[in-house]
Amino acid sequence: MNSETGSLLHMHTTLPLPAKIRQIDGLQVLRAIAVVLVTMLHARQSLMLIAPAGFPDFGSYGVDIFFVISGFIMSSIVLHSQQSPGPGAAWRFLKRRLIRIFPIYWVFAVAVAARLLLGQGHRLDPNLLPAFLLLPNAHFPYLLTLVDFSWTMMFEMFFYYVFAAVLLVSVRHAVEVVIVLLSCAALLGNFIGTERPYLVVVLSPMLLEFLFGAVLALLHRRLGVKRGAGIGMLLLGIAASFYLRSFTSIRTNGIHEVIAGRGLMPGVLTWGVAAALIVGGIVFWQPSFDSGPGKVAVVLGNASYSAYLASGLAIEFTFRLLLNRLPVATPLSYGMEALYEVSLVASTFCVGWVCYQFIEWPMLRSLQGRFSKAG
Repeated sequence: MNSETGSLLHMHTTLPLPAKIRQIDGLQVLRAIAVVLVTMLHARQSLMLIAPAGFPDFGSYGVDIFFVISGFIMSSIVLHSQQSPGPGAAWRFLKRRLIRIFPIYWVFAVAVAARLLLGQGHRLDPNLLPAFLLLPNAHFPYLLTLVDFSWTMMFEMFFYYVFAAVLLVSVRHAVEVVIVLLSCAALLGNFIGTERPYLVVVLSPMLLEFLFGAVLALLHRRLGVKRGAGIGMLLLGIAASFYLRSFTSIRTNGIHEVIAGRGLMPGVLTWGVAAALIVGGIVFWQPSFDSGPGKVAVVLGNASYSAYLASGLAIEFTFRLLLNRLPVATPLSYGMEALYEVSLVASTFCVGWVCYQFIEWPMLRSLQGRFSKAG
């Protein structure tokens, strides 16, 4: 585990990872950018009735980026594995994913549940129980969440479960098998529709975005670092993103579109491919982030999961704080809208970093150390 010492606090610039897994700092910075995109989208949604909505947005493009990065990292971990297939390999892979996802998620979930209980004065809706385990619901809405915006983690967990299942029978070809299985699932979902309980996740065309990352991992293992090609891919991905942004009829996939099963494949084959180009560009280029601002960006990327989970609360409380200081007259000016969005992004990362620094990182190191000793 590597870490850097800041002027005031011990800054954790890497996540607690197995020694053989090297963190790619550029991907962590890209995670931070993805959180910014998601936060700005939800900021505009909360301001919809009182703001001019004149600033450009990229929809839920941050989610596409997250999925591609996850596919790359999980596949890279498996590709570097030297263990034999079987229950041991599956459990070692899965337990790290469970430790990475659930402890900090449960911190937020319990806090939200307690707030609901105190605010509503009665028991929680039983339909929320699957949300504690990041499972889709058997009734509408199928992706009912407890923590705001955590519906994307249901796709993450399903991807992990499929990988773990494949590791029961194969490690050497696990990535290729997962690519085939989830490609078939996504194509079937596109054909028969996914607007049903559980199918909304297990047959979603959005699973292809994880597979884009898996393909990048296979290519990176074979080709290594290719700086020129990486820079070219990155520029092409950025250009494609702005080009797609100019077409209002082509949007990224948000929760309502996912539940309704509308327009998922076009979104994956446009925004998902653009996200894959950007992620691939960073992977093959691997720019350095050794400067002070670069290290701060890496730390914010490492804190991106906590920031993502905190963004719902940050939106609510920043919105209330802003409204309490606004004149009654609306709509908001462009300047006030910009101030709100900048404040919201800043508050989201502040809360996320505090949670990462003092809760998530210590929990990860402790739990992973304990469970690695237990085998």
